[in-house]
Amino acid sequence: MKCKRIFVPSGMKRLKIVRIMRLFSIFMLVFTLGATASGFSQKQLVSLDLKQRDVSTLFREIWKQTGLRFVYNEKYVADLPLVNVKVDKQEVKKVLDEVFKNTAFECVFESDVIYLSRRKQEADPQEKVKEVTLKGRVTDKDGNPMPGVTVRIANMAIGVTTDVKGDYKLTMSEGVHTEIIFSFVGMKSVTYRFPREKDVTYNVVMEEDLMMMEDVVVIGYGTKAQKDITSAVGTVQGEQLMKTAGAAANTFDNMLGGVLKGVLVTQNSGQLGAAATINIRGITSPLGAGGTQGTVSSANEPLYVIDGIPFFNSKDGINPLSVISPKDIESIDVLKDAAATAIYGSRGANGVIIVRTKSGKRNEKMTVTAGYSISVGNPVKRYKPLNTAEFKEYQEELYRNAMTATNQGNDMANPLYLSFAQSSYHMEPVLDEAGNPVYEPWGESKKRIIFDEYLGLNDEAFGTVNTNWVKETQNKNAVTHQYNFAVRGGGAMMNYSFSFNASDQEGLYINDRLNRYGARLSVDADVSKRTRIGASMGYTFSRKKQGDESGKSEWLVRPDVPVYTNGELTRLSGEYDYGMSEITLATPVAKRRLVQDLSKSYQFIGSAYLEYELIKNLKLHGDINLNVFQDEMNTFYPKKAQDDMTAFGMPLDGLLNTGSSKVSNSSINFRVDYRWIHEQHELNAMLGYGWDRSFSNAESHNYQGFPDDNVLNDVNSAVSMTNKRSAENTEGLNSVYFRLGYVFGNRYLAEFNFRSDASSKFGPGNKRGYFPSLSLGWRVKQESFMENVEWVNDLKLRMSYGKTGSTNVDDFSYIQFFTRGNRDLWGNEVSLGLKSVLPNRDVKWEMTGEYNVGVDFSFLGHRLLGSVDAYYRKTKGALGPAPVPYESGFGSYTANLIDMSNHGVEIEIGGGVIRGENWSWDTQFNISFNRNRLEKLNGSNLNEFLLDYYMVGKPSGILKGFVVEKIFQTQEEVNQANQKAVAAGYDYYYGEYAGPGDYMFKDVNGDGHISDEDKELIANPEPRFFGGFFNTLSWKGLSLSVMFQFSQGATAFFESLSKLGVPMESVEREMFRNTWTPENKNARYARMVPNYYDNGTYPSDRYVFKASYLRLKNISLSYDLPMGVLRKLNVQGIQVFAGMSNLWTWTNWPGLDPETVGIGMPTGMPGTGSVSNIDPYPLSKTFSFGVNVQF
Repeated sequence: MKCKRIFVPSGMKRLKIVRIMRLFSIFMLVFTLGATASGFSQKQLVSLDLKQRDVSTLFREIWKQTGLRFVYNEKYVADLPLVNVKVDKQEVKKVLDEVFKNTAFECVFESDVIYLSRRKQEADPQEKVKEVTLKGRVTDKDGNPMPGVTVRIANMAIGVTTDVKGDYKLTMSEGVHTEIIFSFVGMKSVTYRFPREKDVTYNVVMEEDLMMMEDVVVIGYGTKAQKDITSAVGTVQGEQLMKTAGAAANTFDNMLGGVLKGVLVTQNSGQLGAAATINIRGITSPLGAGGTQGTVSSANEPLYVIDGIPFFNSKDGINPLSVISPKDIESIDVLKDAAATAIYGSRGANGVIIVRTKSGKRNEKMTVTAGYSISVGNPVKRYKPLNTAEFKEYQEELYRNAMTATNQGNDMANPLYLSFAQSSYHMEPVLDEAGNPVYEPWGESKKRIIFDEYLGLNDEAFGTVNTNWVKETQNKNAVTHQYNFAVRGGGAMMNYSFSFNASDQEGLYINDRLNRYGARLSVDADVSKRTRIGASMGYTFSRKKQGDESGKSEWLVRPDVPVYTNGELTRLSGEYDYGMSEITLATPVAKRRLVQDLSKSYQFIGSAYLEYELIKNLKLHGDINLNVFQDEMNTFYPKKAQDDMTAFGMPLDGLLNTGSSKVSNSSINFRVDYRWIHEQHELNAMLGYGWDRSFSNAESHNYQGFPDDNVLNDVNSAVSMTNKRSAENTEGLNSVYFRLGYVFGNRYLAEFNFRSDASSKFGPGNKRGYFPSLSLGWRVKQESFMENVEWVNDLKLRMSYGKTGSTNVDDFSYIQFFTRGNRDLWGNEVSLGLKSVLPNRDVKWEMTGEYNVGVDFSFLGHRLLGSVDAYYRKTKGALGPAPVPYESGFGSYTANLIDMSNHGVEIEIGGGVIRGENWSWDTQFNISFNRNRLEKLNGSNLNEFLLDYYMVGKPSGILKGFVVEKIFQTQEEVNQANQKAVAAGYDYYYGEYAGPGDYMFKDVNGDGHISDEDKELIANPEPRFFGGFFNTLSWKGLSLSVMFQFSQGATAFFESLSKLGVPMESVEREMFRNTWTPENKNARYARMVPNYYDNGTYPSDRYVFKASYLRLKNISLSYDLPMGVLRKLNVQGIQVFAGMSNLWTWTNWPGLDPETVGIGMPTGMPGTGSVSNIDPYPLSKTFSFGVNVQF
């Protein structure tokens, strides 16, 4: 057997040993506390004042104050005299000993159960009452024993709990029949009618109750019963999440797509460690942080709360959400409407995602679980680049079109325009009027470049190999190994959980690898009857290695160049690029193999709390939370992986870029919780204060001048540091929050939330924001007129209104910032300059108000479940750039200018279609409709680029462009269009160099000339609807789950197509076959002309495609081994599973993946390589297999 060694630096090794010792100490404490549970039960304190009460009343009062349960024979209690007890904070055992000291009975303590039994020496056989016993074993549907199940007499707090083997024994006097109830959280209760005539053995099989599994929902600063929820909250259990996404998923954000209604998930990239973009109910901040385009995605991200610790996902570096392993998730609750999120105030405008991790359960025997899975991934789609013969054909067509365009006077279309950088004067045509080549002004060079080499007249200009650069740069199979281990359990007064996970993930591209190691620990304990403490912490270390991914797309590289030449990686040189023999370029394989881009991520998240019950139902709670995300980057570019531009005076040297960043968020919360119940009234109140601080810093350094590429390439070997940057920031938020909930008769529900935040981001007078909400609910099923409607199990109506806000503004934007000048003054004095953005002391909160109405229902014995929500939200004062006078010297200032709205409907329906003894079929379907609308710009100073993306009355992030009516087939058609333009007073119809094969655009205003006024809405990346549906079919221990995800109606501009026509670059095969030539006049795309921005590359509807899709997101098949096999192996459970993710996608999108199309997020200027969608790192199609074992 081969063993893998893991080497760590000596300092790190010492640190790890210390950490291990600390963990060991904590676990020793956990087990010690668990062993003393029975002793602790006896010493719990009670205060009683009972006069002439029966013993059963005494037991009931002790149970209320301590939670201790009593088991006794009814006959014994009936014969005992009334008691008088008056004690203050006395130990339970002492109280009971005093009560029964002169009787024939005594109390025996076992854990949290007290047994009333006869003293053996005083038992009188003649008076002995005949007893009967009910005993048996409780298991789940797979035969696994269930410890901790409550077995009690109906309508009484009398009973026992099952032991570690699931066995129970309940003894009582002989008598009339009694109902016995078996109950356990998350399982359907079982009722048995015990005749009480003789001893009975009764074994129970308990089944999961889907309604009970979702009975408790985590809300802001607490939990709430599902039946009492009056706002829009979506919940998914961790077990279901694993079935919907499969074993290959590494972070939970990428797993949520299609799972919950109203939650749109976009996987922007398949890159290792990449985060998904999650949008809840549309865009609220159209221009991003500070009203500056380019940060739209992060400005509309929801707030994440993991085990009570809040933070935003910045997406910088490795995904911070990877601090939680999906296998450690108990449940995820998504707060969507303002009534649910107002309690988070300024951080709740875009929804809140609350993650609750798994923990041990009280009275649960320690369980150990371990698992392993292996996954193999390949790209969902690969482009098919041209082969060498097609490439030669493509280049010949490209240059023939270039000669035609150059003869028409288009200098930029001339192949020599870039080659010799001659842009200062007009070029001579390539051909004279007789069609003969014109060699001046560059003579033989021009002849050689255009005619002898690139037009097929000289085959030596092309290679003979057929290199598929896509396949050469990608791994054939990207393998991922995942390991997980967990220990969980608890005693009567505490519970604990420890988990460890590791993964070794290979990327789709060569030289890509991500290693991740994470651990979590949580402990909760009742240190007294009134006091509970707890702590949780998680730590994750990630190491990512990759090559250079900043170069050209692999399918653009010419195929006639070999990967290796004479044993060395080939360089694109000499005749291979524009005829410039002085320039050599590195191939994609060289850039990915030789560049070493290393990054490390250290992620910590932890919290601790103390809870004290001051008086009955009045609790004081305090918690402290901390999360730290630190990234380190180190990228070295060796000479062989760079383009050689020494001919132009640019040095060829090794380059090293280093950097680091750190973000820490800390918070302290104090709150008071009160609950009051009287007859039909229930009141819940919470008042709290929060203190949040966030600190961030970042720095980067660039070095050059290294002696060699392989050894002396660290910082100390550099000749010079060419650049350095650093930034640091601290911000704070102080908050007061309040919640009041009221329930009457279990039918009428009301809740009021209020929060006030004061932020350091705003200036005096604007620091504080106020965020109230009110929600109402009516449980119609609880009304008397619904009692006989048996097919309706539950029916609840909801409505709410609330306000939330956003601190979506750059820090301290109300203060003038300074920057260092370009050079120092005399005497080495540092020069300072003002930043280009003018400060605004009046900038304030973005405010969002939202209405929501909804209905929750459960029909036909809970076989049909669902909910429907409709909402309208409006944001006022979203940030945008305001114009300033040119004389001020500033470009703009940030102000609250923009209004926008979102409205929509969300539908979710599902249930158990089949519930048989061996068969079951559960299904769930959700669909969401959202319409985003830009209501007002209010004078926002949008530049020419942004005006193509933001139109009043339209969704955010749309695209304006030209509509193509047809492609010009002859020069005569072009001349007719130009004549019409001249008659209207213009020089030409569109461009002076237009010719056959160019687009004829729609003249919207009818003036005969094509201009910006003729642009129309051509793309809208917001889907008309999206959602998913999930099915699980089970038979005995076998379970099959299938998950589909869909999105319909989105359209997007695909810029990769608009880049057709670059000399000596290749294209995708289908793109090339659909371009216009005299022989292919019915083509979709215009002719290919080098650098022809006037027509073929400008945004038009010919490059807009539907981004709708239906995706088979995941198929998983699992099998739980039967109990007979498990007993032989001496384990509690073994599950083997296999799965496939992203197996099939139906779409008309021509790019690699339609799921990468974002909403409302323009990222650059058309024609520059950064429009709304360019192919990112592809998503992967994976096949997985694994096993989980429980001991």
